[in-house]
Amino acid sequence: MYRQSLPPIPDSIESAAVWARGIAQAERPDLASDAERVARALMSAAIRRTKRGERIHTRIDVMHDSLRIEVHDPGGCDHAGGFETAELSSVTTSFGASGDHSGHRTWVVLRERWEARHGFQK
Repeated sequence: MYRQSLPPIPDSIESAAVWARGIAQAERPDLASDAERVARALMSAAIRRTKRGERIHTRIDVMHDSLRIEVHDPGGCDHAGGFETAELSSVTTSFGASGDHSGHRTWVVLRERWEARHGFQK
């Protein structure tokens, strides 16, 4: 498990993306590009919900066939959805979000695509 905590500033989007890509490159190279894209989308949404002086917490869990990326921010429920949700659905196996008085949590699971494992092209 990998963890980091970032401030809600635009530079944190790039920091999270580079961090996620680096972990994926070391642990699951086939998922590095998608991990970077997902981290950007999750951080972008988290920054909108997080006030100055608060922190956004990110976590990556490595499983034998996947990566689970999670972002937790203190912002609470988010009904906006939008681009980030569409971005997540295009590259993930599964994703979800929850929000309450303790903040907002979004997670995704990335797995190698079936077509790539079996040498098929879309």
